[in-house]
This record gives sequence, C-alpha cells and structure tokens, in this order.
Amino acid sequence: MGSTFSTFSGQKVKGFLGKEYSVPTFLQFVPGYCVEVVHSSESLGYKGEQSINTIYAVSHVPNAIGKRRQQSFSEDNRYFPLLRNHGDVPTKGDPVLLCTIGKINYYLGPINTINNSPTWNDDLNFKKELAIENNDALFNSSRGEKGESLNFNKDILYKRLQKINVNELDYGNIINEVTGDYMVEGRHGNSIRVGSRSNYPYMIFSNERGPNNSFESLSDGSLISITSTGTLANYFPGYTDSTTEESVLGFRMSSDGVENNNYSIGNIHTNLHNGADIQQTIYGYDTNQILLHSDRITLNSKLDDIFISSIKDIYIGAGENLSLTSPKSLNIVSTNVNIGDSKKEGVTMEAMVLGDALLEVLTETLDALSKAASLFYGSPLPLTDGTTAPLSGKIIPIQQKLNKILSKKHKIEQG
Repeated sequence: MGSTFSTFSGQKVKGFLGKEYSVPTFLQFVPGYCVEVVHSSESLGYKGEQSINTIYAVSHVPNAIGKRRQQSFSEDNRYFPLLRNHGDVPTKGDPVLLCTIGKINYYLGPINTINNSPTWNDDLNFKKELAIENNDALFNSSRGEKGESLNFNKDILYKRLQKINVNELDYGNIINEVTGDYMVEGRHGNSIRVGSRSNYPYMIFSNERGPNNSFESLSDGSLISITSTGTLANYFPGYTDSTTEESVLGFRMSSDGVENNNYSIGNIHTNLHNGADIQQTIYGYDTNQILLHSDRITLNSKLDDIFISSIKDIYIGAGENLSLTSPKSLNIVSTNVNIGDSKKEGVTMEAMVLGDALLEVLTETLDALSKAASLFYGSPLPLTDGTTAPLSGKIIPIQQKLNKILSKKHKIEQG
C-alpha cells in the first residue's frame, strides 16, 4: 500500500443526529520500511531485468478502515524507484517514503531521520507487532527483530560532510556563514561534492574517507579534486598520517618527500626557471587545476594512443626508479638533451659521442698505423712492438672489432 486514505484522531465531523464520523485524508506519500531488496539476479525477489533495484516495503500508516500495518508482504508490496536514473538503493530495515501513481507503487529513500547519519538511520516508526519463534540467534537479535539486513555493516558510523568558510576564497565577510554545496554521500566514507567558493565552481570526488573526518582530505584513500580558484593548500590543509601518525603540513609531490632524493622535481624546476621559488610556482598555483591523489594510479589505453601534452613543461618524478619500456621504438626529440643535472654546482656537462663519426675516425687512425713504417738506410721497415713483432699483427684484430662498438638499436641525432 502506497498512497492511501487514512483517518486521524481529532479530525471528525458530526453527521445525522450528531453522530461523529472520522474524516478520511488522502496521503500521497506515506512512511514505511524496506523488508527486502532486489540488488541483482541472485536476489530473492528477482523477476527479470525490470525488477532490479525494486524493494518490498510495508507502510506504517493504517488505511481508512483502520487496517493495521501488514505482517507479511507479497507482490502487492513491490515498489519501484520513483526517479528514473538517480536512486539511493535501500537496504533491509531502511525507512522509506511510499506512494502510488498510476496504479504503480514507487519509493523514495532511504530517508533521513534525526540520526542524520550518511551510514545508517533507525526507523523511528518501527514497532514490533508479531512475535515469531525462531531458534536462529541472529534472527532473534535486536537487528533481526527489526528486519534489518544482517549483512549490512553499521559498526562504524561515518560523519556527515561539512563546509566551513575559507576567508581567502569565499565571498563576503559574514561570520559563520558559507554557501552550501550539492553533495552525494555514500554510506561508508565516499562522496561527490559539487559546489563553489564565491562564484568559482569546484568538484571533489573522495573514497575511503576516515569515519571521524568531516571534510575531504589528502589522507583519504583516493581523491580527485577539480578547482577553479585557490591553491591546493586552501582546500586540503595539513593532516595526520594514519599509518605513521606523523603530521603532514599540506600537499607536496610524493617523490620530493623521499629522504635523500637529490633529483627532486622541485630542484629541477628551480634550476630550469632561474631559481624560481616552488612554493609560488608549484604549490602556490591558484587557478584551474586537477589533482589525482591515491596510493596507486594506473592509466591504461586498451585500443589506441595516450597523449600527454603541455603548453609549458612536463615533469615526471620518482622516489626510486623510473622505467620506460617499448617493444618497437623510444623516441626522444629535442634541440637540447641533458643527462644529469646541468645546473648542479661543481658539475661539468660533456658532449655525447656520435658512434658513426667515432668509428670513422678510429678506422682511419688504425689504418694509418697499420701502414706506418720506419726507414732503415732508405728502406721502409714495419713498426714493431717491444718484442720486435710487427705492430700490424695487433692492429688488424682491433680493426675487425670496430663495428661492434655501434648499437644496432639505438641512434642519436647529429648536431
């Protein structure tokens, strides 16, 4: 039973001979609770694709003839999601709103109660009406008696997300006031926030937020931040690392935080930009930017190319090893390629050697040496080593090895 007529005490009219009659009132939405959910084809109530995400529910409101709440449920108690493409699928025991439109039963929910918890809200209208003998300890537990899903983990209740004023970003200076965001909160610490600071929009996707955290932070398991104004520090200030219990002041690139890393992105950036201060150029950036932050990030193209392009610089930093692999070719095209830190104090950069040119010089040198001779009373004598053996005997084997110094796979541009 969804929408229905019902009567309420105190709402009566007098009829013939002064007799009082209850006045039926039509209720479009009535409170109820979920008793079964069709999550997949394995669910008990599955009746084909059209039944996915439907629920069986029981109304808390008696109808106009005073019928009490139902003690059992059937197909008459199946309810479809009211909204076509947006829904929060309930679990057993969740409070919901029920209605009937065009002879079709619909539900909205789960609805919030005074618990105001994104994880679980108790049904305040629930009353046990039927005692059923059952030796199953789980069934006879307080959760089982309420019809709650024993498969739902509500041991940890996550806090609601909050939003506080950030003076550097928000419009106006009214104390304790800020513009609210549109938020989708999962039951166990994941969320999507679509909001704004002043008139600058932003979006934050968070997964595995700590149960006691009221804001998205860099300590979340995974984080995607899309902002149009403000630095990353404005949105994600310092936090305490749950693993090491160390205080982290704010966002920094992971590779630059590795101890004894003498080749950090920050150092290279500073060297390439004439001593630029990375607190301004990197961490002080305050316009449109995207942050992907997680324990591991994988970019995988299953059919075609991956393009990474920047109108300025591209930096790739690793705290340990950086590997580039390709079964066919690796092309590095630039007017200036440096291997090593060209700006490091005390370091002298030297030119690379061109293999073909070096081979040509060595070949000509050894050929000249093999033909060199001394004159003895006007007659040429071959050069010899310390044992008086002809030197050409040693030069020829060296000449035969020269071609081996050239790589058959790797080339370098002349210049």
